[in-house]
Amino acid sequence: MTNNNVTFDRGFWKFFGCFIGVVVLICFLPWVFTCGSFLNFTGTGQIGDTIGGIMGPFIAIAAAGLTFIAFWVQYKANIQQRHDIAIERFESNLFEMIHVQQEITSGLKVWGESMNGGFVERKDRDVFECLYKDIKMRIKIENATSNLTLRRALEISDDVKFTLRFQSELWVLDHYYRHLYRIFKYIDDADSLIIDDDKKYEYAAIVRATLSPYELVMIFYNGLLHRKFKTLIEKYAILNNLRYDMLASKEDKGKYKAMLRNDENCARTMEYSEGAFVYSREKSGVK
Repeated sequence: MTNNNVTFDRGFWKFFGCFIGVVVLICFLPWVFTCGSFLNFTGTGQIGDTIGGIMGPFIAIAAAGLTFIAFWVQYKANIQQRHDIAIERFESNLFEMIHVQQEITSGLKVWGESMNGGFVERKDRDVFECLYKDIKMRIKIENATSNLTLRRALEISDDVKFTLRFQSELWVLDHYYRHLYRIFKYIDDADSLIIDDDKKYEYAAIVRATLSPYELVMIFYNGLLHRKFKTLIEKYAILNNLRYDMLASKEDKGKYKAMLRNDENCARTMEYSEGAFVYSREKSGVK
């Protein structure tokens, strides 16, 4: 928010200071008009009538000033109320979207053959770990197709991560990814006059806190395939809590570790910018 108190802002206090100055001046006017050496009203009639006639316009001006202040406070209070209502409405919608996201996650279910020949079935958040390291998939590596887990395939070939959109076993997560993207897009599209960029990051961090370690790993690989989602990942450091040791590719692990060491020569080749892992107003494009 750009101003925590829009009712009593700098403009109000400037006007109020001027008004107090006028009131103080009015208090001294009777003395100036009756006792001053350069003004003498002793011959103009009763002193009360003189003061009343002189002070009447100034008192009316003071009353008009008080009326203006009353309208000013009411006007600014209305702005503050609309501001608070807008934030309340935004937060209500955001937390409802987070709730829906949790329901989508709870409804996930996957089953298939494991590498040891057994049958595995997982629900809820366990689906992410199961898809990543348990279920056997037919994955194409170069010119051959092999039955491998996703993690093993990524260990063998770093290029696999750029073909995951064609992996039918992962389509069960499509709804999950789309709705998660909409949550971060909703935060990003919020009116900056009401919610500034640092506050948007705080809201994004709340969403990020709901993600499990294997969710972050799968988001890491999915984000590489979707430019719009990748932009938000880098803007709001969605991968901030990613555990690099859970990445499959040795190449990605090396790049990530280099980035954590601030080794720019090694980290510059990483598909994600540093903003995906560490929030920075400059590097994330936030101004």
